[in-house]
Amino acid sequence: MFEGLLRVGARFGAGGLPRERPDEELPLRSELFSADQMEQHGKTLAGLHRLSSQRGRDQLLARLAENADVLLQAYKLLTAAGKA
Repeated sequence: MFEGLLRVGARFGAGGLPRERPDEELPLRSELFSADQMEQHGKTLAGLHRLSSQRGRDQLLARLAENADVLLQAYKLLTAAGKA
């Protein structure tokens, strides 16, 4: 039972992000912006953003299914551990 939980936990790295996705950025760990800083940052980002005519990869449904599988595995392991 414990080994199963370790396998589920091993899929995640620091911050709970899956390790098999090394291209994803880690969460920011700095101070929050003030309202004025956030406004300025938004303007800067908007100025840097460029639209593309190409269609991007649709990853949402695959990620949701992956997350559902992990949650279901954890649920089954915890339920079995509770019954034992």
